[in-house]
Amino acid sequence: MTFDMNQFATSRFIKTHPGTVLTHGSTEPVLSILDVRGFALHDLFLIGFNDNCGTLVLPTRSRAENAAAALEPAYETRVYLFGHRDGEDVWATDYTRRAPDGTTLSAFITHLTLKDGRQVIKDGRWVR
Repeated sequence: MTFDMNQFATSRFIKTHPGTVLTHGSTEPVLSILDVRGFALHDLFLIGFNDNCGTLVLPTRSRAENAAAALEPAYETRVYLFGHRDGEDVWATDYTRRAPDGTTLSAFITHLTLKDGRQVIKDGRWVR
């Protein structure tokens, strides 16, 4: 028996879609890619941190691996055991968008210069 993904629908910020698809955050780009690549959109919880990265929570390892395969090569992926809930394993696939040259894009601000020319973030750290 696989884990019932509806148990993640505990917040007003989580949207429910047909087929037990639950989403939170920025999810449209990834849902579109999964759909176009033939990944079955059912029994999943997609947490989109932004358009570039997020996590898919799935009830089985094979679904997590299939999601990773559908997202490659546009996204760098990592499949892992997310945890155990109600005696069932829950699997996850983390994804991060790749740049056209294959490098991974940063989900964080690494450099920030204000209009007046002052650099306030350099190499991901505040400049004092």
